[in-house]
Amino acid sequence: MALDCASITKNVVLDACKRATAGINGSVILINYDDINRLSTVETANVVSVLQLKAGKFAYKYDCKDASPVGEYNLAVGKWIPAWDHILTIKALAKTQDMKDAIEILSKAKLVAIVDNKEVGGAEMKTRYEMYGYEAGLKLLESANTTDFADETVYNLKLGSGDAKENTLPKTIFKTDAAATELIINGLFPVIP
Repeated sequence: MALDCASITKNVVLDACKRATAGINGSVILINYDDINRLSTVETANVVSVLQLKAGKFAYKYDCKDASPVGEYNLAVGKWIPAWDHILTIKALAKTQDMKDAIEILSKAKLVAIVDNKEVGGAEMKTRYEMYGYEAGLKLLESANTTDFADETVYNLKLGSGDAKENTLPKTIFKTDAAATELIINGLFPVIP
């Protein structure tokens, strides 16, 4: 007898009264994959309501031009079990030593990324924040750069799942309401006195 891993259990409305707002707001939050305390993080049905980092570890914000980060999540059909490729493309518009140093680190790092979506999932803002690479991590897959700065882009960075796949679409970060969710996000950064 075959194991039933997924059954349709509820109705879903695919129509909308207005067009969805495309894009990601200007910042991408990056976390070192191993800095997440997975024992204290709470996830239910692909929604993270508690995101806990290990003691002394923090998230880092990469500020981008508004709408320049682009997220993708593509179905990767396997022989037995489907999986997902998570991809995040970030454009850097400035050539600085800090950016060059960051790219060198990104080329060796395993990360999780949090994006702030422009389409927030209605008045409750339930899908404002999504997390890419939570299960398998993201790596810098491409850094295609030329000195002609086409499209005003100095560095074009593509973070993605690579050979490691995710079991789900990007995780949603949400806890009861927008204010509680914002506390989760703000709690990822160091307190500045």
